[in-house]
Amino acid sequence: MSNGRTIVLKAISEKQEEYTLHGMVTDSLGGALPGASVKLKGTTRYTMTDGNGHFNINLTNEFNTLDVNYIGYLAETQKVGKADASNILTVRLKPNSSLLADVVVNGFQTISKERSTGAAAIIDNKKLNENINVDILSALEGRVAGLVYNKNPFLRGDADQPVLRGQATFSVSSGSNAPLVVIDGLPSETALEDINPYDIESVTVLKDGAAASIYGSRSTNGVIVLTTKKGNNPLKISLNTDFFIDTKPTFGSMHYASTADIVDFETDVYNRERGKYANTETMFAAYGTVANGSIRYYSPLYQLFRDKDANKITTDQFNQQLTNFKNADYYEQYRDHVWQNAFRQRYNLSLSSASSKSNTFASVNYDRSAERVIGNNNQKLTLYFKNTYNIKKWLTSSIGFNGSYSTNRSTDSDYSNYLNISPRYASIVNADGSLVYANYVNLPDGIAGSVINGAVAGALVNTPQYKSYRFNILESLNEGISNANTVSLRAFADINAKIMEGLNFSSQVQYEMGTTKTEQIYDVNSYKMRAAYNALVGYTPSTNVYTYGLPTGGRISQGMQQRNSYTFRNQLSYDKSFSNKHSIAAIAGTEMRQTFLPIGMSDIRYGYDPVTLTSTIINNQSVSQTGLPSYIFGGNRTLGIAARSFQETKHRYLSYYSNASYTYLNRYNVTGSFRIDQADFFGADPEFKNRPLWSVGLGWNASNEKFVQSLEWINLLKVRATYGVNGNQNTETTKFLTARRVNDTLFPSLQYLNIVGLPNPKLRWEKTETYNLGLDLAVLGNRLRGTIDYYDRKSTDLMVTTDLDPTVGTASLVINNGILRNKGVEFTVNGDWLKSKDFILSSTFVIGFNKSKIGRVNRALSTASNYTTSPSTYYTEGSDYNTLYAYRYGGMINGYPYFLDENGKANLEFDASGNPLVSTSKDINNYAALVNMGTLIPTYNGSFSQRISYKNFDLNALFVFSGGNVMRKDVTPLGSNDISDLDITQRYKNGVTPELPRLYVDYAETMLNRASNISTMWQKADVNVVKADYVKLRSISLGYNMPKQVLKRLNIPSAKFTAQVNNLWYASAAGDDIDPESYSLNSGTRTLQNPKSFVMGINLTF
Repeated sequence: MSNGRTIVLKAISEKQEEYTLHGMVTDSLGGALPGASVKLKGTTRYTMTDGNGHFNINLTNEFNTLDVNYIGYLAETQKVGKADASNILTVRLKPNSSLLADVVVNGFQTISKERSTGAAAIIDNKKLNENINVDILSALEGRVAGLVYNKNPFLRGDADQPVLRGQATFSVSSGSNAPLVVIDGLPSETALEDINPYDIESVTVLKDGAAASIYGSRSTNGVIVLTTKKGNNPLKISLNTDFFIDTKPTFGSMHYASTADIVDFETDVYNRERGKYANTETMFAAYGTVANGSIRYYSPLYQLFRDKDANKITTDQFNQQLTNFKNADYYEQYRDHVWQNAFRQRYNLSLSSASSKSNTFASVNYDRSAERVIGNNNQKLTLYFKNTYNIKKWLTSSIGFNGSYSTNRSTDSDYSNYLNISPRYASIVNADGSLVYANYVNLPDGIAGSVINGAVAGALVNTPQYKSYRFNILESLNEGISNANTVSLRAFADINAKIMEGLNFSSQVQYEMGTTKTEQIYDVNSYKMRAAYNALVGYTPSTNVYTYGLPTGGRISQGMQQRNSYTFRNQLSYDKSFSNKHSIAAIAGTEMRQTFLPIGMSDIRYGYDPVTLTSTIINNQSVSQTGLPSYIFGGNRTLGIAARSFQETKHRYLSYYSNASYTYLNRYNVTGSFRIDQADFFGADPEFKNRPLWSVGLGWNASNEKFVQSLEWINLLKVRATYGVNGNQNTETTKFLTARRVNDTLFPSLQYLNIVGLPNPKLRWEKTETYNLGLDLAVLGNRLRGTIDYYDRKSTDLMVTTDLDPTVGTASLVINNGILRNKGVEFTVNGDWLKSKDFILSSTFVIGFNKSKIGRVNRALSTASNYTTSPSTYYTEGSDYNTLYAYRYGGMINGYPYFLDENGKANLEFDASGNPLVSTSKDINNYAALVNMGTLIPTYNGSFSQRISYKNFDLNALFVFSGGNVMRKDVTPLGSNDISDLDITQRYKNGVTPELPRLYVDYAETMLNRASNISTMWQKADVNVVKADYVKLRSISLGYNMPKQVLKRLNIPSAKFTAQVNNLWYASAAGDDIDPESYSLNSGTRTLQNPKSFVMGINLTF
């Protein structure tokens, strides 16, 4: 003490001991979050998680507080102490659905979207389950700008196949333009519709070259990356039960004429044809009878007239039957007795659990449906299992499988189409419900015979050597049943090892296989077997001897198709941050892959007895080539047998790849990727074997700049620019000469080769270069968020038919010579307009514009009819892909339309009275005469979704729209009397008018031979082209979440009940009850519209 002051001396403590805390950052379901920031609160010390979500941080204090952050998730504060150093700390982050930024999972690595430069769309589990969907493909509809969910079966034949950013190949084979599907990092041959949607946690769609080029030769069409669910702690059991009801279609939108008008019209047709002959029997002689090889079908109405003229029925009986015909409606009876409301039920049970040692997710899914046609049904059982083991702090491993078994039962396709068999005025049942049998129908047996007519049926009715042709559709529904059984399996395993901080090694393997067995049986008494039996009965009148070419019994056909593939990948990954300024993430690896389609099996046997399981051996050569005697049809008839050609396909691939990204100050990003794909169909030429596919990208996180952070209303502002070169596999040709061995039919011991494909010595990958410029923006406290992308895709070296110098051995060949170019803009806007404890109002608007132009095809111009009929096969440079071409309409005189050729001259002239001069009628064959009306492919697609949530109720509505393309109107053909639409009614109401051309029955006799050509040009005239834009209310659902107090009493975490309606409403620019999704846009043909669907769902967790 000195001068009243106290001096306190404090001992200096020893330096505090430093220790290392090991931890892992995951999402709420236990999924690793690579690149998460872990910071010691109040200091500058921080680290980031590696590719597996693990982190290490050095600490000194006994007690500490960590701030854990990850883009797209709510920040978490975690208190830790020295005692935690002996265990692995797990920090679980909850997703922040209001943030645009998220993580991009490209299958090779997981990085924050903030560090990514590519164009990628992410659909999280919440979005995937806003509505009840039948599959993943349905869940993606309207969620991703630029991803078109094609429901129209007439566009390239790829119904239900997604297309991303337009056409990138000329190939028209099924699935050739679909994105690559990746499941948990590995490419899969599994179709999207075969994946259980309840097993999927999130979907990432990689769009541009930078995002997708790491997949090399399979990435041109984009990549859809599926991330499956992982185990959760504590134990969680979920049960989903869904019921779908698809209503029976109605015929109103088909614009059929009434049955009475059809009968009147066919009567007029009959009278005109009858007037050309001296008597009725002379007319019917042209239709043929027994022992006449030119037998033609004629309708029951014609038979009625024939019976009346032959005095087989009285006039009163004739008039009564005519009245019965007019009052009948085969289509409506078919709807009432053959169709039912399709009913589908789906049950899904899943289990997830996690501990410090392992992570498990398993599910079982049972799906059963009764289809529209009574008796048709499907069943499918799907199993999924995945387990991840934490073997050591530095070593983890996963193993699992996904398997399914499905059965399908379906009737003969001829019987499931109401248009095929009987006329509109026929009947299926009487008023009392008894069956109505037709004496014959317009249906070939498909085995040995063609159609017959009333004369044939009548001639055989009392001949015991022949079987009856009587037919009723309700009896035949159980004939020719096809059964298909499919088994599929995807097994996978991986191991991840931490070599040192930031550096990891991983190895993955996947094996996929599938087997489909089919069987179709026609019973001995089925209509087609009876008809085939009759067709192969021979008869010699001079000796009165009958021969029977077909053994007694039924027919069984069996087939089996298999597929299998494997993928094996080894990869090194590095992810580390330095000095709070630099972040580096890089991967490098190799990948081996094989796809194999073994020889399929096909077998057909006759004389089949399902009780004894026996069949009769027949002489395949004689029945399939020489044929067997047929008294009905005259001469010999052949019998279908199993194909005797075999084919198997095996391809092997070896790839080397790398990808790297660098971020400076969390603001500036640079990315790059490089990949070489080698394949067995290129041969050994290194020029094409080692062609690299690569990408570069730049990103600027402007919202992390100080001058932007001062603008409080801006929450996210990021600019992206990328360039990438992707590849596409097209195996329609090979580098080698291909031939098929053939046995001579006359000299079986003589064998020779048929050349089926000339070599393509410069075969290489199809290539697509993509420029992408993107902007990500979030403002007003993240209430309004959006993404804009502009892209320019140029696809070169496309396989296309190209004219060659004939001296090389062929005039044309499919080679790498075509160019396609796609340009487009995509917008995605999300708005959370109101958000409170009890009320949420949010909207999402998605739209993508795309224009696909043909850059190069070296091919001579073809005929006009080829361009109007097959636009996906015939095209010209500078035009849109799938251009709709039309004939130039000149006008109509006296009901006869005429058209203009390439010189503007009419193809039909008329006399002073308006009568056509048949000598002047000509076809238009020159391509130059056609009018380019636009493209059949929509140039814009999008959606608008609205969510309104109040307390425990959740209302979601999804509108989809499409347009910018054109289509042909539904126009009645003029070259045939086989018509049944409303133009028949118009004919009786208005007659021939300047607006309505005359029908075939009204043509002058001199013009009948020209009617078919005139009809073709009229149906494909420019005046009959309209816009194909439409908007639909795809789905609207109302969900109810059980209140917490009720859940507490029931001792369950959650329960939700959902009611949903699909395809409730639509509007089309084409009008006239046309739904462009169920319509042949190029031919102008209606089909039944997609039915309304009612859905009920229950979700329970335990």
